[in-house]
Amino acid sequence: MPLAEATPMRCVWFAGRAGWLLLALVASNANAQPGLDPATCKMAALPGLSRQFASIPRPAGNSATTGLVADFSRVAGSILGQAAAPGVDWPTFADLPCSSDVRSRDRLAWQMAMLGYSAREIADVLDGHLTRADLDQARARLMAGYSRATVAEFLDARWREPAPPAAVESPVLVASARETPWLDVDLEQELEGLVREHNVPADLVRAMVAAESGGNYRAVSAAGAIGLMQLMPATAAALGVDPWQPRENLRGGVAYLAELLREYDGDVRLALIAYNAGPQHANRVKAGTAVAYRETRRYLDAIAAQYSLP
Repeated sequence: MPLAEATPMRCVWFAGRAGWLLLALVASNANAQPGLDPATCKMAALPGLSRQFASIPRPAGNSATTGLVADFSRVAGSILGQAAAPGVDWPTFADLPCSSDVRSRDRLAWQMAMLGYSAREIADVLDGHLTRADLDQARARLMAGYSRATVAEFLDARWREPAPPAAVESPVLVASARETPWLDVDLEQELEGLVREHNVPADLVRAMVAAESGGNYRAVSAAGAIGLMQLMPATAAALGVDPWQPRENLRGGVAYLAELLREYDGDVRLALIAYNAGPQHANRVKAGTAVAYRETRRYLDAIAAQYSLP
């Protein structure tokens, strides 16, 4: 059938459910842009955010979608700004911040997603850690046969680390995972039950808590991750837990870790990279088209100081 004769419904049908959602969001965006409120807008008015949301399979809440939700959270926090990230509630969105800066970051996120960059790479550029030119040079060096260590050193030299806002409480590493203050009797019993249920090492979880939050269940990262195991709000919602409640935060984090260990066939390092930087980035590291960035390598080193990584 000639394209000119194709009806919108037929186009939507061929695009599939994810395509339908994206088409609907783009159409809504086209109608909404001229009359945008300078302070707030609907998600449909932000095509970069909409594209990330459309990549999450339905029905919402399925455990298989958790990784994509984590990627979505990472990009959403970078697009909307650090202060806005903790307030993002997936999958139901109220009006979102829609300043000119937010729209500019969203436009860049959309362009990068269309070019195949991962969620972590998009967030790193939006957060000012790296530039697209840095990422392209790193990829070119990998393709030219440079070692991952050499490419990692190149990215380290390019890394920019703006100071976190003073209003944000940053997690603090502690000397020993076994001495963290969160290990009261109730939480220790909760941990022991969770690791048996999900078949993950208890000492690995303790090391993650030490590296993620320093045992502070009120810790909030600059990106908006919350609690003992630093769950992003959208990830916590997908896991069905309240990240502000220590026991639920622990339950969600252990369940997510177990899911990642299954996904990466027991490869603890890849699972931890995915936990910290998102599955899209971990997949690129696995494929040899990216290297773990400085922040993630520091995270791995902090865990390795508490738990022997293979």
